[in-house]
Amino acid sequence: MSGDSDVPLPGFLSTSTSLLLGKANDLFNEILEAAVEPFGLRSKDFIVLTAIDSMGPQSQQQLARTHGIDRTTMVSVVDGLERLGLVQRARNPDDRRKYAIGLTNEGQALLRHKLGPAMLNALDTFLAPFTPDERELFNKFLWRLMHERGPAEPGSAGTP
Repeated sequence: MSGDSDVPLPGFLSTSTSLLLGKANDLFNEILEAAVEPFGLRSKDFIVLTAIDSMGPQSQQQLARTHGIDRTTMVSVVDGLERLGLVQRARNPDDRRKYAIGLTNEGQALLRHKLGPAMLNALDTFLAPFTPDERELFNKFLWRLMHERGPAEPGSAGTP
């Protein structure tokens, strides 16, 4: 790990929600990159593999849109995973002009037997400062931030 997360933040920045969320995200990405690197993968590879596993074969455009990965990067990710024999492109039966990206048996086995446990270990490393109850509460708060939004009030700025 780079240690950037260990640098103390000055004054008001130490309580800035947006900065702390960004630094937490950076820290988790760093931990995840280290967890998947022994398999010759990057975090985006892991995200794509798990997305296909959970939602079935999808187009590169769907994968890119759903996971906030730009289309050019997605092409590179899928090409790399295909070279490794972890995914395959097949014609989409609903639209023969498009391809659906699906897991190969090797991709599914790697994900289930090696990458899944590596991800859980990375998550345990990331959440190590929390007790089990705090982890559950943290996940509930994150869920609410993402999924329980009411209509935005005009002029509300929120917390930085």
